[in-house]
This record gives sequence, C-alpha cells and structure tokens, in this order.
Amino acid sequence: MTKPVILCVDDERIILDALKSQLRHQFGAHYRIEVAESGEEALEIFEELLEQRVVVPLVISDQIMGGMYGDALLAEIKQRSPHTLSIMLTGQATAESIGKAVNTAGLFRYISKPWNEEDLLMTVRSALDAYLQAEALKRQSAYQQIVNEVLQLALSRDSLREQMAHALEHVLRAPDFQPHALGALYLSAAVSKEDNQAWSCAAMRGRCDIEASMLVASDAGFEHCGRESGTQLDLFKMPITTGDACLGLLFVGLEPRPEHADNLRSFMQAIAHALAGMIRMAEYYQALEEHSASLETMVAERTDELHEALRQQARQNESLQTLNRELEYYATTDDLTSLWNRRCFFEHADKEVARAHRYQRPTVLVMMDIDFFKEVNDQYGHQVGDEVLRAVARIVRENVRSHDIVGRVGGEEFAIVMPETQLEEGRELCERLRGAIATNKVEAHGRSVMVTISMGVSSVEAEERGVGGAMIRADQALYDAKNQGRNQIALA
Repeated sequence: MTKPVILCVDDERIILDALKSQLRHQFGAHYRIEVAESGEEALEIFEELLEQRVVVPLVISDQIMGGMYGDALLAEIKQRSPHTLSIMLTGQATAESIGKAVNTAGLFRYISKPWNEEDLLMTVRSALDAYLQAEALKRQSAYQQIVNEVLQLALSRDSLREQMAHALEHVLRAPDFQPHALGALYLSAAVSKEDNQAWSCAAMRGRCDIEASMLVASDAGFEHCGRESGTQLDLFKMPITTGDACLGLLFVGLEPRPEHADNLRSFMQAIAHALAGMIRMAEYYQALEEHSASLETMVAERTDELHEALRQQARQNESLQTLNRELEYYATTDDLTSLWNRRCFFEHADKEVARAHRYQRPTVLVMMDIDFFKEVNDQYGHQVGDEVLRAVARIVRENVRSHDIVGRVGGEEFAIVMPETQLEEGRELCERLRGAIATNKVEAHGRSVMVTISMGVSSVEAEERGVGGAMIRADQALYDAKNQGRNQIALA
C-alpha cells in the first residue's frame, strides 16, 4: 500500500533538504516526504498525487517564494483537497498573509524560521494526529451511513434479489473498498429458489469466480479465503447467519489495510446482520409491518449508539486538547508569576539574539533582582514573599513593551530581552520600571511591604549569536548595582 505523503515547499534547497531530513527521520516509516522548490511545482506534484489516489495529509510551505506565494498555494490546495492540513514555515510572513492563509487555507499553524526542530516535529505530529482523527470519524460516519442505507432497503417493496443487489452496491462504496473492490453474494438453497449464482451489481469491477461448494456454515466470521485469481486483491468472506443457520455468504475482494481491520470487521458484521434481517423478512412478508417497526427501533438504537460514541469521542478530544494546553502552559510558564520559565526564556532569548545578529539590529538584555528578598521571606514568611514576586512580575508586565521577552530565571531574579533597543533607551525603560516598583506597596496577609530592585543592563554585541555573553555582562552590572547601594541601575 502506498504511503501517505507530506509535501514540503520552499525555494531554498538547503532548507528543503534540512526539512526533508528531519521529517524523514521522524516520520519516514509511515509517510513519504515529497519536496517542491516553488508553488507552481508543488501544485503539479499535488495534482499527480491526487490522480494516483495518494493521500496527502499535510503540506508545509514557505510564504515568500518566487512566483506563487505560500498563502496562495495553500488556498489552492485547500480548494482541491479540503481535508489536507497546512503549516506555514517562514521568517518573513506578514500578519496579512498569515491571516489570509488562516481564512482561505485553514492554516493549522505558523512556525517562524529558523525553526526549533522539536517544536516543528511536535507540530507536524499534532497535525497528522488531527488529520487521522478526522479521517477516522469520517470513515466511521461513512460506515454507519452505509449500514443505515442497507437497513433502509429492507423497508422497500423491492424483491429480495433487487434488495441484495442494491445492498452489495452500497457495501462496495465503503471507504476501504474503493476504487478496486469486487463483491458477490451467495444465498443458500434453503433461501433462494433460483440457481445458486453470485448476485453482482453495477458497482462490481470484474468477476468473482467462486465455487458454489464454498457455501458452508462457518463460525469463523470475517476470514481470509485466499487470493483471487488474476487480480492483486485478497478475497474475504462473511457468513450471513441467524441463530445456528447459515443463510448465505458475502464475499468482498479488496486491497488489505491492516490498520482498519477492526473497523472493517465490525462493518462487515453489521452488514451481514442487516442482510440476514432482509432475508428473514422476505420469508415472513406477511408480518412486514410488525417486522418493520422492530427494524426501525433497531436502526434508532444503533444510530443513538453511534451518536453517543461520537459525543464521547468529541468529549475525549476536548479533554485531550485541554490537557495539551495545560501541559504546554506548565512546560513554558513559571507557575508563580505567569512569566516565561527559565528554559523557555532562554529559548526565546536565543532566537531573538540570533534574529538581531542576522539583521544587525540593536538588542538589550536586562538582569533584575529584588533587593533584600531573603529578609522579606525571613521577616514576613514565604507566603508574603510569593505575593511580592507576583506583584513585581505584574508591574514588569505592565511597564515593558509588547515585544519584550520577560522571564523568571531564579528565585527573585528576572531577565528581560528588549529587541530593537539601544543601550541608553534600555536604561530609560529600566528606570521607569525601577521607579514603578519602588513606589508600589504590596499588601499581603495583613502585611504591607515595600521593595526595590537592582538592575544590570547590557547590549548584545553584533557578533553574538546567543544570549550567554550579554547575560554574563548584565550579571556583572547587576552585581555592581548591588555593591553601590541597591535600588539602582548599572550599565555593563
């Protein structure tokens, strides 16, 4: 069976090679990774895959490319394949292009370049899981729809022969049977007064040469009967039984798909059960009204069971999404102050410094420490100390700019990265922050506490690609501010 395809699009070959290598290493066992160097080439590949009936769960595209841009490409793909998910991977996308991709292409997520490999793989895994869940629900819904259609045939006034032919036609429309499935129905001599031949229908592609001697009572259920002559399909049979009696056999030849075997078995059992009901109802035609009422009740119960199963699945999906959001929060956020935790701060800070290095933009790093915080804990207790930390974090959030990166990196120690900022401008911002904290009174557990902060400020050097060097200099400046009497700012 052909593997599903993840299509990657970027006009930089080195990026495509890196992306393909990472994805193939992680997902190559179950997915084929295809690449294209332009939106136009990607559309050609996508059309070929659709013609070959190859599933494309995910497309990862750059935004800024020669010719067709990424948002236009993803919109085109969404129009051709509504269920395909998309990720935009670029460092130059505008809010307008991202918004367009979300609105017209149903963008799953936007990831900035250079990407974090772990974050990329996690995002791709989430997208593939979302796609598979949606496909599973769609498949389950299609199965139930076919079962309902077959059950409805029993309520018609058609002959048993016509009902069986229509039932087989419905069965061969099942998702796992198309496009090359074969099918046949045999009824036992006790049921059919005509000669015991396979009843095929217009949906059947080719012939099923099955000997009538194969019609035997069996409790084996959905079982492999051998490879059909002249084809690449496996032949399976499902007994149509009621009680201890075998009324017939349903044969289907299809490409085996082990990942759907359980669903396929349940579906075939439900179909066989429905066919048995149709046969018995034909025998007792005089009791048609009573039997119809019973059948309608059974349909309603099965429909209710399906709806309940879908509702339970929806609740489970919602719970899983909530849990994932909580896990992401606790993995990246300091629980006490709601600022970035140490690990996440350094991750964002290093990305920002790398960006500043790439575009030669000024960046400032600030180390901040609460003065005499140990005395606050010793004098008032740790609960008051926690309130002081929360209050300081709140004031910091209120006084920094929206694009500044703030994190708690130690007990009473905070760090701030200020992009697009010269050293003197950073000092002025820090002075405003220092004054706001010095004039704030923290009320906690019946205590009124005033605290001050000391700050060390350092510029990120043009040649630096990470935040480490600037942090060492800012730490030394913070140490100088402490030695000079605290409640002040020192520049590196």
